[in-house]
Amino acid sequence: MKMIHMTTMKYAFWILLVFSISMASCSMIPSLGGPQIGINYGLYSSNLEDSPVIGINYGRYGSNLPQPEAIPSLVNSLSIKHVKTFDLDPRITKSFANTGITLSLCIPNDKIPSLATNLSQAESIIRNFILPYHKNTIITTISVGNEVSLLPQFSNHLVSAMVNVHKAIKRYRLHKKIKVSTTHSLAILSRRFPPSTAIFHQSIGDSVLKPLIRFLQRTNSPLMVNVYPYLAYKQSFPSIPLDFALFQPMNSPKRRRYIDPYTGVAYTNLFDIMLDSVDSAVKSLGLPKIPVVVSEIGWPSSGDPGETAANLENARVFNQRLVEHLRRRWNKVPVYIFALFDEDQKTGAAVEKHWGLLHGNGSRKYDLNFSPPI
Repeated sequence: MKMIHMTTMKYAFWILLVFSISMASCSMIPSLGGPQIGINYGLYSSNLEDSPVIGINYGRYGSNLPQPEAIPSLVNSLSIKHVKTFDLDPRITKSFANTGITLSLCIPNDKIPSLATNLSQAESIIRNFILPYHKNTIITTISVGNEVSLLPQFSNHLVSAMVNVHKAIKRYRLHKKIKVSTTHSLAILSRRFPPSTAIFHQSIGDSVLKPLIRFLQRTNSPLMVNVYPYLAYKQSFPSIPLDFALFQPMNSPKRRRYIDPYTGVAYTNLFDIMLDSVDSAVKSLGLPKIPVVVSEIGWPSSGDPGETAANLENARVFNQRLVEHLRRRWNKVPVYIFALFDEDQKTGAAVEKHWGLLHGNGSRKYDLNFSPPI
């Protein structure tokens, strides 16, 4: 997980402007419900199954974390059936054998330049890290790198690397079972508000993202994006109300709405706005719809002094309401909550260390209801 970079003043201006308009005219706007709220979100997003796919990110920058062999039982204890990792560690892949839990793997960023020009290296990765395990472990996705779209040393090679990894998977006839993608932060958007006007950064829109998305469409693979309402809330404070970022309750008498001034679409939470921004940016490239997977999402339980919204109760409320919101959605989108554990060995801001559902010893930081299993 990395901090989202944005033009904060522009971001805050639009939120403040449209919230002022929508709150002032709230009594004049009919109550919206079901698919009418945030309907753009359904145009390009995934509708893969009736129940939402809710998974967990398994990062390992923590001290005294359980061994990989202990992770499946901890994941099962949360009633979660989908896990995303940040590497290709065979111990992890093997530990999920015969568990019924799906696994999304990741090729490290530093492999991207050589993979772009060396098909044999891609074949070696598949031969060594996938073939020995795929019959017993359900591997669904391989991400080629993590959040590299804005890093020229990687992005210039990214699509070619993804093509070669796909060719290697196809050689072993696994391409229908295992999809190739890459994860993006929302920093790929240069404009995101109002959501209907969102666009990608000009530096990567046509040169990187357009061919990348075309590749994903050809191979029936998802666009993977990391969506962090907490970071959007923090960087736009006080323009975005906290309850709007936290999936305000359905029965709240003061339920806020954001109305896109160009489409009239009404939103009751920040999550849907952020996803629609991605959808609109894809459309702005002249491309058809593509399934979206939210590869990271969550809320921190602690942070630096002054980050009062980063607390245990808000983390619990956000993740529980996220689950409930996804169950209600008429059009489902798979998400992977960030993260399974707190990671106290991460560098940077204090908030980076406190996104886990579990302490390092495997005990729960707070109660979440994921049942029935999803």
